[in-house]
Order: sequence, then structure tokens, then C-alpha cells
Amino acid sequence: MFEELSGGPLPNGRYPDITLAIFPHLREFLVVDTREPQVAISVMPTDTVFNDEYYRAVESEFGSLLREGGDRPFLHLMHLPGQLDDILRGVAMNFILDRLGVNFHDEDNLPEVVVFVISGPTLAIPKDQVVDGFSEMLTDRLDPSDLERWKRKLGDLIQLETEAFPPTNEVLGETMTNESLDPYYIWQNRN
Repeated sequence: MFEELSGGPLPNGRYPDITLAIFPHLREFLVVDTREPQVAISVMPTDTVFNDEYYRAVESEFGSLLREGGDRPFLHLMHLPGQLDDILRGVAMNFILDRLGVNFHDEDNLPEVVVFVISGPTLAIPKDQVVDGFSEMLTDRLDPSDLERWKRKLGDLIQLETEAFPPTNEVLGETMTNESLDPYYIWQNRN
């Protein structure tokens, strides 16, 4: 099941060094670090990543990017949303890896990371299937009692995400407001 959800082992036949299970509506996420023979699994609070230092780094990166308009300012502005997305994700990943003790100076040995977002379609899959699939990569690497404990924790997090996930019609209602008619709406890149 994990192979279906994450694309399976990496091309070299191994599972990733670090797997992150992100729950968009929760204030914590699961980290599975298989870089050492003894697998390290932890629940990391989001505020260890998204703190003042993170926001200052994003502001600095975005400030530099914003001023790069050059001789094509409209084209530059149209590409900003995608570039901002890259900055937000990149800085977040750097902060997560920093908290996990990754040495960024050794570029040849950077870990392979898979981010598993548990929302939308994943929540439609029975919880037990997701938990069992996620634990496949850990079966031979963890003591059975530890594996069961982490399976329960993952199941609890999935349940909390399911309960926090707004119904589809509520999300649609939020997007269909008068703000969608704002004049700045025309700046969205529809290509």
C-alpha cells in the first residue's frame, strides 16, 4: 500500500531516508527517519518549523525575488505566485531538515525525502489501509511493539485530520465570495 501511495521504493530499490507525513489541518506532523540502522520516528510540532526565524527567511527570500523584475515587470509579477510557492516549500524543507540534524554542507550526502500529504483523496482510503501501507517500510526495522505504537499514533493523526477536514460544500462556499470579483483577480495567470 505504501508503494501505491508514495510511488514505492526509490529507483535504487530503497525507501527514502526521511518520510514526512503532513496533516494540513493539524499542528504536528510525523517524521520517519531511516538514515540510521535504528529508525527514528517522531511527531514534530509545526511551531518548531514555522516560527519567527522561518518567516524572516521567507520574507528575505521573497523580498529579493520581488525586486528582480528587471525590464519585464509584468511578466515577472505573473510568475511570482509559483516562485513564492517554491520559496515557502523550500524554506520549510530546509527548516525541517535542519531540525533533524541534516548537514547541508555535505551536498553529496543529502537525504532523500518523501513528503506524504494526508488529505483529500488519501482520507477517502480506509484508515487501516493507509496505516498498514505506511508501516510496510518499517516492518523489518522496528521492534513489533514500537511498530504497533506508531501505527496507533498515525491512525490517531489520520482520524484528527479527517475530523478537521471541512466538508466539500463548505470549502466551495468559502471560495465563492464577493472577493473573487476583486479587480486584482485579473492578475491570476490562467495559462
